[in-house]
Amino acid sequence: MKHVLFLATGGTLACRQSENGLSPALTGEELLHYLPEISNICTVTVENLYSIDSTDLTTEHRTKLAERIYAQYANYDGFIISHGTDTLSYTAALLYHMLRHMDKPVLLTGAQKPIGVPESDAERNLLDAFRVIDSGYFGVGAVVHGQIIRGNHLVKVDCEDMNPFRSINAPLDGTIEADGTVKLCPQTPPAQALEFIPVTNTSIFVLKLIPDLQPNIFTMLSCYQNVILEGYGSGGIPVYLESGLKSLIEQGTRVYITTQCVSGTVDLTKYTVGCRAHALGAVSLGNHTLADAIAAIQCGVL
Repeated sequence: MKHVLFLATGGTLACRQSENGLSPALTGEELLHYLPEISNICTVTVENLYSIDSTDLTTEHRTKLAERIYAQYANYDGFIISHGTDTLSYTAALLYHMLRHMDKPVLLTGAQKPIGVPESDAERNLLDAFRVIDSGYFGVGAVVHGQIIRGNHLVKVDCEDMNPFRSINAPLDGTIEADGTVKLCPQTPPAQALEFIPVTNTSIFVLKLIPDLQPNIFTMLSCYQNVILEGYGSGGIPVYLESGLKSLIEQGTRVYITTQCVSGTVDLTKYTVGCRAHALGAVSLGNHTLADAIAAIQCGVL
């Protein structure tokens, strides 16, 4: 029977109603109390790292998660993180880049409704995560609503729907049927040993382009080492912003371009507006999601 380290961080699945709305309240042990079936799947050690809304999680919190997993890697067969859904994709992406060449599973899961309330998705999502641990899956992924999504392709696309996550620009890594059957897509085992990649750069700003944005916005961004521009479609820069972008790049800020579309690939060679941006020194983020791009920059991959 596999031994799993369950890292509880809070989030909606651990919430209870307070005088100021939903607030994380349940410990990891209390969450597992709702799932007696887990004792037939694996043995579990619980660590309550945080009890906070995922909105309050910072890179420091996420780094400590990665460090804890790395430190305990040899002692467990897999790791499960209970997490709020709102920033789940940012944590999944950063862990994906910080914990390289993993041959064990690190699975994040959350819920749209607290565990134990009517029609909650928390019980299934959490139980499914333990089922996936037992299936032979490896790497950083999210287990949500019967889907296994690789950590660097996870995006939350709806704030109310009970199935709010999608795998963007990549197929699912697998599925979990209603009866608990896990179906995995083929994976290639890592050829190298686990490597811990530290965060080296957090000077990042994301700017969404809107019509008639003023060029002087770029003068305010020169204090950042990296700027990600969320452009339109396949990517590009409006002609009236070129002078500001050129000045920003010449001052040493690295500028990346992604798309405001939910899926698809940025191609700065497709249209003139993209070619102009590329000529100025902007870098295409290709098919990276925003969360993945931020994490990759933080870890020095981009």
